[in-house]
Amino acid sequence: MSRTNRGSCSWGSGRPSSREGDEDGVNHEGREEHEVKKFVFFAAFVAFVAFVVSWFSWSWLVYSDAKPILDALRPELIPDALRSLTPMQREASWPAWVSTRDTEIRERLAAGDEDSVITFLLFGVTFTSQPRYSFATAVATREPDAVVADPVVQARIKGLVAAVASPGANERLQFARRVIERHGIDFTTDMGRQGAREVLRAALTRMLADYDAYFRDSAPGATLFRNRGLSSDTSIYAAFAIDAALKDAAAMGVLKQGSVRRVAVIGPGLDFTDKQEGYDFYPVQTIQPFAVTDSLRARNLAAPRDFQLMTYDLNPRVNDHIAAARQRAARGAGYTIQLPRDPAQQWVRDLLGYWTRVGGKIGATVPPVAPPPAAGRVDVRAVRIRPDVVQMITPRDLDIILQRPEPLPDSDRFDLVIATNILIYYDVFEQSLALANIARMLHSEGVLLTNNPLFELPAIPVHQIGETKAIYTDGGSDWIAWYQRE
Repeated sequence: MSRTNRGSCSWGSGRPSSREGDEDGVNHEGREEHEVKKFVFFAAFVAFVAFVVSWFSWSWLVYSDAKPILDALRPELIPDALRSLTPMQREASWPAWVSTRDTEIRERLAAGDEDSVITFLLFGVTFTSQPRYSFATAVATREPDAVVADPVVQARIKGLVAAVASPGANERLQFARRVIERHGIDFTTDMGRQGAREVLRAALTRMLADYDAYFRDSAPGATLFRNRGLSSDTSIYAAFAIDAALKDAAAMGVLKQGSVRRVAVIGPGLDFTDKQEGYDFYPVQTIQPFAVTDSLRARNLAAPRDFQLMTYDLNPRVNDHIAAARQRAARGAGYTIQLPRDPAQQWVRDLLGYWTRVGGKIGATVPPVAPPPAAGRVDVRAVRIRPDVVQMITPRDLDIILQRPEPLPDSDRFDLVIATNILIYYDVFEQSLALANIARMLHSEGVLLTNNPLFELPAIPVHQIGETKAIYTDGGSDWIAWYQRE
């Protein structure tokens, strides 16, 4: 029985067969193809290693940098676990404290996820025909049990559980299901769905009680959310406030034309269903990284070449979302942001003007997602960001309180760092640690913009040099403080 030759392999001799034109009996074409494949594999491997190294290029805040902060703050501002220790004991226990505290901070994401699901429950319009439940009304009621018992809220809970039981491709419903399932809920049974409704009622009660406690808190407003879950919500307000601050900083000569090459956005956030009565009828999105890039270009502050923006967040959902957008952009896909506006909010002229122009320097206006009738009257503007702009933005996992990007040579330090609606989740000690880390990230005369006033300590070479008041409505505003590194 004869064997059939396959390709260039001779089963009889076990040696490569000669082809016409291959005088030495070697298949050069096959070898070249093999070499090309090896090169491609090697290049891909190098790129992967570079990505992994860059993703994990950080170091813990060392005790020598924390000690001046511990020495400068009043004892009551120092964590209980460190307060009564001697300097030598503090130094010895510092690595363990940092590791434990990082774990505790990251665990706060779970409560923040629940808060996002509750705002989705109250304001969402894609899973129910019930009217949106005003969170301002809920807080003003100051009776969590009464809010939970409201017929509109009860109908919303029932509708959300029914939708979450069959989420389909809806990203928000899928996320809500994962959050509820953490409580051991099985949506495939009647008992499980009843349990899901109880989970939502309990989470809403807890969230309302937390807010009541926050409003009664006597601590400084700058640390108001220090015991609250870490939420990733965001909206156009923070983007507008930063744009206003950039305008003022440019006018004062603090930031010069074409001088901003590297930018860091700490806590870029995701527009899931913002707690300030946001919406859910468009895909989950991030706004601030693109809005900052647009503002820097509109103000002629962005460097004409080699502009880069890094985002730093400890929430995997945020980092994964931005990384996925970059991957799609590498294949030529843009990124569309939806910008809803509730006319009843009566925005001031400057905010309205910003809403009409934001994104114009980095993309083009496109038809927006049409809001469903349950959303009520809402104006929507949409901008598709160009793929090349999306690829300028790189996400990194980082706990800014206890970690810093390392190594960070002078050429890679940042001209501008932005941290809005993030430091308010920490106490004075941890805010000071964050400021020490940010100082290491900034080059000399680099600028930090934040809507959180910070303690200035002698050991941290960062000082406030100005501020901008951003007015949203007749009753709503924010302050952006400008800090500069020596």
